Amino acid sequence: MKKTYRIGQIVPSSNVTMETEIPALLRARESI
Repeated sequence: MKKTYRIGQIVPSSNVTMETEIPALLRARESI
């Protein structure tokens, strides 16, 4: 959850970055 919050803070208005981070987070969750 901390990682998601950090990502949101890093790119709050960058939709492209968020869209690239969302799948990365999902992948990391599946890996755990």
